Amino acid sequence: MAADSSLELHLSIRNADSGEPIVFKSDGSRFETSTRTLKLYSNARYKLTVVCKPNTEFNSLHIAGSDLALHRASPNGGEYTAEWNTTGIEPTRQATRQQLQVTLQGPGGTLRRVLQSKFYNRDESHAEWGQRLETLIWKCNVDNTGNIAVVDEITK
Repeated sequence: MAADSSLELHLSIRNADSGEPIVFKSDGSRFETSTRTLKLYSNARYKLTVVCKPNTEFNSLHIAGSDLALHRASPNGGEYTAEWNTTGIEPTRQATRQQLQVTLQGPGGTLRRVLQSKFYNRDESHAEWGQRLETLIWKCNVDNTGNIAVVDEITK
Protein backbone atom coordinates (compact mmCIF):
# COMPACT_ATOMS: atom_id res chain seq x y z
CA MET A 1 0.00 0.00 0.00
CA ALA A 2 1.31 3.46 -0.85
CA ALA A 3 2.44 5.72 1.96
CA ASP A 4 -0.20 8.01 3.43
CA SER A 5 -3.08 6.41 1.54
CA SER A 6 -6.63 5.55 2.50
CA LEU A 7 -8.89 2.52 2.40
CA GLU A 8 -12.34 1.45 3.49
CA LEU A 9 -12.97 -1.76 5.43
CA HIS A 10 -16.38 -3.39 5.82
CA LEU A 11 -16.72 -5.87 8.70
CA SER A 12 -19.79 -8.04 9.13
CA ILE A 13 -20.36 -10.47 11.99
CA ARG A 14 -23.07 -13.09 11.55
CA ASN A 15 -24.22 -16.16 13.43
CA ALA A 16 -22.40 -19.03 11.66
CA ASP A 17 -25.42 -21.34 11.92
CA SER A 18 -28.33 -19.04 11.01
CA GLY A 19 -26.52 -16.37 8.96
CA GLU A 20 -28.31 -13.67 10.98
CA PRO A 21 -26.33 -10.50 11.73
CA ILE A 22 -25.53 -9.60 15.32
CA VAL A 23 -27.25 -6.63 16.93
CA PHE A 24 -25.98 -3.59 18.77
CA LYS A 25 -27.45 -1.12 21.22
CA SER A 26 -26.74 2.54 21.69
CA ASP A 27 -25.30 3.27 25.12
CA GLY A 28 -24.74 7.01 24.79
CA SER A 29 -21.71 8.03 26.82
CA ARG A 30 -22.17 5.47 29.63
CA PHE A 31 -18.90 3.73 28.72
CA GLU A 32 -15.48 5.07 27.70
CA THR A 33 -14.75 3.09 24.53
CA SER A 34 -17.83 3.61 22.39
CA THR A 35 -21.38 4.88 22.28
CA ARG A 36 -22.56 1.47 21.04
CA THR A 37 -22.26 -2.10 22.29
CA LEU A 38 -22.12 -5.19 20.07
CA LYS A 39 -24.22 -8.04 21.50
CA LEU A 40 -22.80 -11.55 21.21
CA TYR A 41 -23.35 -15.00 22.66
CA SER A 42 -20.78 -16.93 24.66
CA ASN A 43 -20.10 -20.44 23.34
CA ALA A 44 -21.23 -19.55 19.81
CA ARG A 45 -19.74 -19.52 16.33
CA TYR A 46 -19.68 -16.38 14.19
CA LYS A 47 -18.75 -15.84 10.56
CA LEU A 48 -16.73 -12.68 10.02
CA THR A 49 -16.45 -11.13 6.57
CA VAL A 50 -13.95 -8.38 5.76
CA VAL A 51 -14.18 -6.46 2.48
CA CYS A 52 -11.42 -3.96 1.59
CA LYS A 53 -11.76 -1.09 -0.90
CA PRO A 54 -9.45 -0.81 -2.75
CA ASN A 55 -8.45 -4.49 -2.68
CA THR A 56 -5.88 -4.88 0.08
CA GLU A 57 -4.03 -8.01 1.10
CA PHE A 58 -4.39 -9.23 4.68
CA ASN A 59 -3.16 -12.53 6.05
CA SER A 60 -4.13 -12.62 9.73
CA LEU A 61 -7.05 -11.69 11.95
CA HIS A 62 -6.81 -11.73 15.72
CA ILE A 63 -9.89 -11.13 17.86
CA ALA A 64 -10.38 -11.44 21.62
CA GLY A 65 -7.28 -13.59 22.09
CA SER A 66 -8.01 -15.91 19.15
CA ASP A 67 -5.92 -16.15 15.98
CA LEU A 68 -8.41 -16.82 13.20
CA ALA A 69 -7.71 -18.45 9.85
CA LEU A 70 -8.38 -15.77 7.25
CA HIS A 71 -9.75 -17.25 4.01
CA ARG A 72 -9.65 -15.34 0.74
CA ALA A 73 -13.24 -15.15 -0.57
CA SER A 74 -12.34 -13.39 -3.81
CA PRO A 75 -9.62 -14.47 -6.27
CA ASN A 76 -8.53 -10.83 -6.68
CA GLY A 77 -8.15 -10.32 -2.93
CA GLY A 78 -9.96 -7.70 -0.95
CA GLU A 79 -12.58 -10.03 0.54
CA TYR A 80 -11.93 -12.44 3.38
CA THR A 81 -13.90 -14.67 5.73
CA ALA A 82 -13.09 -16.22 9.08
CA GLU A 83 -14.94 -18.21 11.70
CA TRP A 84 -14.76 -17.17 15.33
CA ASN A 85 -15.74 -19.47 18.18
CA THR A 86 -16.56 -17.64 21.42
CA THR A 87 -16.28 -20.76 23.59
CA GLY A 88 -14.45 -19.82 26.77
CA ILE A 89 -15.55 -16.18 26.76
CA GLU A 90 -17.63 -15.70 29.88
CA PRO A 91 -20.92 -13.77 29.81
CA THR A 92 -20.45 -10.11 30.70
CA ARG A 93 -21.67 -8.94 34.09
CA GLN A 94 -24.64 -6.59 34.22
CA ALA A 95 -23.83 -2.88 33.64
CA THR A 96 -20.34 -3.69 32.32
CA ARG A 97 -18.82 -4.15 28.86
CA GLN A 98 -15.93 -6.13 27.41
CA GLN A 99 -13.36 -4.57 25.12
CA LEU A 100 -12.67 -6.86 22.16
CA GLN A 101 -9.21 -6.32 20.71
CA VAL A 102 -9.26 -6.76 16.92
CA THR A 103 -6.04 -6.85 14.86
CA LEU A 104 -6.04 -7.21 11.08
CA GLN A 105 -2.59 -7.55 9.55
CA GLY A 106 -1.01 -7.93 6.13
CA PRO A 107 1.80 -6.66 3.92
CA GLY A 108 0.01 -3.32 3.52
CA GLY A 109 -0.26 -2.58 7.21
CA THR A 110 -1.81 -3.32 10.57
CA LEU A 111 -5.17 -2.20 11.93
CA ARG A 112 -5.82 -2.36 15.67
CA ARG A 113 -9.31 -1.59 16.90
CA VAL A 114 -11.30 -2.10 20.10
CA LEU A 115 -14.95 -3.13 19.83
CA GLN A 116 -17.16 -2.57 22.86
CA SER A 117 -19.21 -5.70 23.41
CA LYS A 118 -21.38 -7.65 25.78
CA PHE A 119 -21.54 -11.44 25.87
CA TYR A 120 -24.67 -13.33 26.90
CA ASN A 121 -25.52 -16.93 27.74
CA ARG A 122 -27.09 -18.84 24.84
CA ASP A 123 -30.51 -18.87 26.54
CA GLU A 124 -30.53 -15.09 27.14
CA SER A 125 -32.83 -13.28 24.68
CA HIS A 126 -31.28 -9.87 25.47
CA ALA A 127 -28.53 -10.67 22.96
CA GLU A 128 -31.14 -10.27 20.21
CA TRP A 129 -32.59 -6.95 21.40
CA GLY A 130 -31.27 -3.99 19.45
CA GLN A 131 -30.53 -2.77 15.96
CA ARG A 132 -29.28 -5.24 13.35
CA LEU A 133 -25.66 -4.68 12.41
CA GLU A 134 -25.33 -5.56 8.74
CA THR A 135 -21.82 -4.12 8.55
CA LEU A 136 -19.36 -1.84 10.30
CA ILE A 137 -17.69 0.48 7.79
CA TRP A 138 -14.30 1.82 8.78
CA LYS A 139 -12.83 4.66 6.74
CA CYS A 140 -9.09 4.44 7.30
CA ASN A 141 -5.85 6.27 6.67
CA VAL A 142 -2.60 4.35 6.26
CA ASP A 143 0.61 6.10 7.29
CA ASN A 144 4.07 5.48 5.85
CA THR A 145 4.89 2.97 8.62
CA GLY A 146 1.88 0.77 7.79
CA ASN A 147 -0.34 1.76 10.70
CA ILE A 148 -3.98 1.71 9.61
CA ALA A 149 -6.01 4.21 11.62
CA VAL A 150 -9.81 4.34 11.60
CA VAL A 151 -10.83 7.96 11.04
CA ASP A 152 -14.59 7.36 10.73
CA GLU A 153 -16.94 4.51 11.64
CA ILE A 154 -20.39 3.97 10.13
CA THR A 155 -22.93 1.31 11.10
CA LYS A 156 -25.34 -0.12 8.55
